[in-house]
Amino acid sequence: MMHPKSFKKLVIDNAVGILWSQWVNLGAWSRAEQTMKCFSDPESAITFSSYFCKHEKRLQKISLDWSIVNLKYINHSRLKRLRKVVTDHIELPIDVSEVYAGTTSSKYITEPDARDITNLLIRLRLVFGSTTRAEVIFHLLTRGSANSNQIATHHFLNQKAVLLELEKLAKAGVLEEKRSARERLFSVQRDFARLFEFEIQPISSPWFLLASLLILEECLRDELIEDEYLVLSAFMDNKRRLSEYLQRAGSCKLPISGSTAYELYESVTEYYTCLCTLL
Repeated sequence: MMHPKSFKKLVIDNAVGILWSQWVNLGAWSRAEQTMKCFSDPESAITFSSYFCKHEKRLQKISLDWSIVNLKYINHSRLKRLRKVVTDHIELPIDVSEVYAGTTSSKYITEPDARDITNLLIRLRLVFGSTTRAEVIFHLLTRGSANSNQIATHHFLNQKAVLLELEKLAKAGVLEEKRSARERLFSVQRDFARLFEFEIQPISSPWFLLASLLILEECLRDELIEDEYLVLSAFMDNKRRLSEYLQRAGSCKLPISGSTAYELYESVTEYYTCLCTLL
């Protein structure tokens, strides 16, 4: 069994690493040790930098500076929804959605390169604005056909707003719609998809970071970590959310299960470690 303190270090190191990689891809000048394999996501980077700055202080400064220089690339309604999900676990210290353009900016921040393969969402926002429409197309391009609820859940969006955009895009001929008795599935027209070049990335940064936060705040807190029984009990108490968050973060052919707290802890550490190998 991986010792809880070792697992905690693994979680912190990889969460901070993915945030560094996000900011580098988004235009922050930094000597990141490595680039991790995930699409850039401004709202995720902003939200989780507010939390993980307790482990790497520079993240909060980069987040604020980037938000000032690149305000137009932020989907503010999505940022608020994502922050709300995170604040169910812990209070965040600052709401960067209230940052205004008149604040002094940093010489170490530039605009993100929209043609970088990891910045597909940025490219879509240049075309469609920082809107639900850009998020919808991003999901369908990178994850294939989906219904409005699947898209809204995965990207922390309003389901009715997603459905409205899907219907508009279908009317415009950008999307194909297939109906069944229970659902409406949408997919991108091939001719439209050919306009965008990218490589599928194996990890969803917001869900990986949300899973990391859940593990740290609910299962590996300082007051628990010295007592193996309390740690294992905390993992069992959070079994459903751990399974959901980790599976949404990325696909590993491993179960997240266990009839005992020990077995569940083992499966969670194995799954998380597998996700780290995909980064």
